Amino acid sequence: MKILVTGSYHSGKSTTIRSLTKGKSISIDKKNTTVALDYGIADIEDLRIHLFGTPGLRHFKILRQVLSKGADGVLFLVDSQDKNSDGEAKAIWREVEEFLPGVPITVAANKQDLPNARKATQIRKNLDIPPDVPIVPTVAKTGQNVENALRVLLLVTVQKELTLLRIMKKHDGEIKGIQSLMKDLDIEMRALRQHLNWLELRGYVEVDWRTSIYWLTPAIKKVIDQPKLILKEFSV
Repeated sequence: MKILVTGSYHSGKSTTIRSLTKGKSISIDKKNTTVALDYGIADIEDLRIHLFGTPGLRHFKILRQVLSKGADGVLFLVDSQDKNSDGEAKAIWREVEEFLPGVPITVAANKQDLPNARKATQIRKNLDIPPDVPIVPTVAKTGQNVENALRVLLLVTVQKELTLLRIMKKHDGEIKGIQSLMKDLDIEMRALRQHLNWLELRGYVEVDWRTSIYWLTPAIKKVIDQPKLILKEFSV
């Protein structure tokens, strides 16, 4: 799965990716400011997550557009203390809506350890964040709640496909299960093939087209059966 990590300048995107990857991320920066991208891989409940961090300065819009292509979800970083960055955050939020319409978003309200850090309710009001978008308070510098923010996003992302995945579970590992699934969904094979390829690319399923069998991956089965397992108790 590809997750875009974006937000305003100095909101903590690079630090968040370093925390999620246990320090094993790549950053192309200049004087501690990202000028191209951050990249790293995180494994959450056996789901492999590719994290792409964007530069936050306004003139890097085209680069943010390029990095957003194909993203399954967006982890949006907000500087909880710096109200002056809200204008930049709103501008980048509008970019996300333009580049990735309908893609799930979770907000990480970062820098909660600093004096006068705003609570999630205040950030939602200041930035006009829709009520259905989760906001998770984080401290990227120490890693506090950072993984939880990603877990919330993953849950929202997987739940978007939950109805389909539950139907797919009926024919998991079944001989000619693909044909049975096609009948259940009442769609043509071409459309089903495209969707199964999309799910396979993201690690949701494994498909054997010769035998028309597919298997849901163990991580996805876990989320289907007990979706709340992907979450941990918040510590902030």
